[in-house]
Amino acid sequence: MHKQLLWPIKTARLVIKMGCQEDLQAVLNLLNDGELVRLSGLQLPDDQMMRGWAVNNWLGQQQLLLITDPAGQLVGLISLFPIYASDGNYQVHAMELGYLLRRDCWGRGIMSEALAVFLQALAKNSDVKRLQAYVAINNLRSRSLLKKFKFDQIGNENGYLKMVKAL
Repeated sequence: MHKQLLWPIKTARLVIKMGCQEDLQAVLNLLNDGELVRLSGLQLPDDQMMRGWAVNNWLGQQQLLLITDPAGQLVGLISLFPIYASDGNYQVHAMELGYLLRRDCWGRGIMSEALAVFLQALAKNSDVKRLQAYVAINNLRSRSLLKKFKFDQIGNENGYLKMVKAL
């Protein structure tokens, strides 16, 4: 699926690194904000044990990138999940993008900065040619962010806009 993506990616105020199973508790703490999870569109089980299993699985499959501040505090996530066609086959060169940011970090350009360097690295160093993302219709900040990065709206499913971008 990927050529070689190199981690971590550092900016002046952020570090983006591949999450690992040692990061499980920090990620679960971030995901305790139910409104944040709802706005992100993540489909997480309510049962804490099942939620822990799901997140641990994502970390083990290297599907979660952690966004930390220079002190190492987790402020957000970027996720890449495989996309499956209706026949159950994996769509080669296409991934579903997700992201979320701690609410106390909103409005400071952090996710914009993180996605800018992430998308650049993904386009340059991976075989991914197409990204899709779902954004809650009422999540105006996220919709604006995806438009900034040239995602096009192609559908509307269950209260979420389906957005795509060619890399």
